[in-house]
Amino acid sequence: MSDTTAIEPVSDPSPSPAYDPTMDPYLMGGDGIKQLSDTLGVKIYEFTVAPGESWGLHTHPQHTVYVLEGGTMALYMKEAGRTDTLTFPTGYSLVSGPLTDSGMNVGKTTIKMIVTDIYLQRE
Repeated sequence: MSDTTAIEPVSDPSPSPAYDPTMDPYLMGGDGIKQLSDTLGVKIYEFTVAPGESWGLHTHPQHTVYVLEGGTMALYMKEAGRTDTLTFPTGYSLVSGPLTDSGMNVGKTTIKMIVTDIYLQRE
């Protein structure tokens, strides 16, 4: 697995930032994103991206990712102000705090993930 130091799990019980519906992952993921559920403040997506495909800038609240089919992506994280090339193996999972990102599949395989966005009570 490639260096994943740019992905640091965070436990943050504070309220999520205000929700901006124009930055919803469902709107930014193109044809490769399928919303599986949207209830009780939790949205679940299946995200599929073929080699060479990209996805636009979008915002996640607290969220989890589970990799169904692994691969390599160039991931821009707005908060870090940089793009990292990361390889996610099949079966990998992570829990993260809020972030804004975009990216591209730079590998040779299709990447498929389940992403769960958790919208905590907002102030």
